[in-house]
Amino acid sequence: MKHPDAPLIADELYVAVLGAGAPVVDMEISTAGTRIRITARGTDPLPILYSNGPGWQIVTSLAYMAGLTTDECGLWAQLGASR
Repeated sequence: MKHPDAPLIADELYVAVLGAGAPVVDMEISTAGTRIRITARGTDPLPILYSNGPGWQIVTSLAYMAGLTTDECGLWAQLGASR
């Protein structure tokens, strides 16, 4: 499954988590039907700047849905089919 915006979104999520000071960034890509979910996760909760900065605006403009992981240590974006 391919999506033209997936590489850019993955890069922005990775940079946000890395920029927050995470020594390691875990990237996960999962698919279901025509949907793709990309998650970047670090080890510590992200400061508000990294989940609301300029890169986040790029992610939310290109993704169908996006958010902070429940443990607040990562960011995710979903691409693909609408509801």
